[in-house]
Amino acid sequence: MWTYRKPEDSMALFAKRAISVMAVLAVVLGGAGQARAGVSILLAENSDSGIDVIPRLTGLGHTVTTSPASTWGASFDYSPYDVVAFEYKSQNPADISHLVGAVDAGTVGVVFFRGYGAESTASALGLIGGGSLWWQTPTNLNVLDNSHFITSNLPLGIQNLGYTYMSLIGNPGVNTTTLATGPSGAALVVHNTRLAVVTPFYGHGSMYNSENATGLELTQQSILWAAGYPQVIPAPGAILLCSIGAGLVGWLHRRRTL
Repeated sequence: MWTYRKPEDSMALFAKRAISVMAVLAVVLGGAGQARAGVSILLAENSDSGIDVIPRLTGLGHTVTTSPASTWGASFDYSPYDVVAFEYKSQNPADISHLVGAVDAGTVGVVFFRGYGAESTASALGLIGGGSLWWQTPTNLNVLDNSHFITSNLPLGIQNLGYTYMSLIGNPGVNTTTLATGPSGAALVVHNTRLAVVTPFYGHGSMYNSENATGLELTQQSILWAAGYPQVIPAPGAILLCSIGAGLVGWLHRRRTL
């Protein structure tokens, strides 16, 4: 049966429905606006001039400070940094337990770009159960778990990363999750309770500049996750919709229809 509504009632009903739709859209758009701010990275210097991850990290918008890990003693201050990183032939910190304590306190996260040479640190953090952080090829990454932030934008299955050599974690720690493997074993391992990860990219010069969008995504997501992301920042569309909705609510209140 058709019911007559006064014009102001119809307007209020329409406005309420519009507000509901805008709220849903704002949530959807806001979720797409995850932070991509630059991260402050402390990188342990390496002893191999042929392997260097710095151009990749700065190219992704991050700031990098290099320092010999042998100077990172019990009084070293990690607080100016978001992430501590180890690359091929980086040294272990002078006081590994102090770094582990900083990670457990939420001061920093840790990313191993392979990290061969810093296995004692990876072991102390629980990322590996012993052995070396080695390499494998080709870089056909088999994504096993995409419920994690690092792999959340990737489908399950094999994804080529573009470059030639990637990390191999022969003995992941007991409190870790292997998110992806390569032809020889684990290639992307995260700790289950600490912000610590061994990521596939490690800066080997062979096909370095051929890292494709998937490879770049994994490198970036690994850094952001170790830094404590995702922090959701509203996308511009979400901000606009919320502003329109707030204005509409105010107008209806002034008309006493809400």
